[in-house]
Amino acid sequence: MLLNLINLGSTTAFFAILSLNTLALYISYIIPMVFLVMTKLRGDHIPYGPFRLGRWGLPINIFAIIYAIFIAIFLPFPPFLPVTAVTMNYGGPVMGFVILFALADWFISGRKRFQVPVNPVSTEMIEPSESSS
Repeated sequence: MLLNLINLGSTTAFFAILSLNTLALYISYIIPMVFLVMTKLRGDHIPYGPFRLGRWGLPINIFAIIYAIFIAIFLPFPPFLPVTAVTMNYGGPVMGFVILFALADWFISGRKRFQVPVNPVSTEMIEPSESSS
């Protein structure tokens, strides 16, 4: 409710916040999909859950990456022409700044602060017992 009050003061700021959230969501979808497709193309084994797309999995994942990149490119475009300070969509430049800031932090000191989790995660699938059915 408080975020909606921004709309009373500046519609541009409100639309920038909405655009930034959606853009960040699409970017967070793109990253694991790219790694999944890279793993599948290398031929490495991927532990699947209860749902699997079979032979359509790879084409659907590639289409999802292309679609998400398309949306991530065109989402920050301004909604109106001509572009002025009032009609500009600031979601894209803010996302670019956040990504550059995160990369700079990683290369300056983040690599030294990051600790790999101590307990490795098992990749073996646990078969459900027949007594639970």
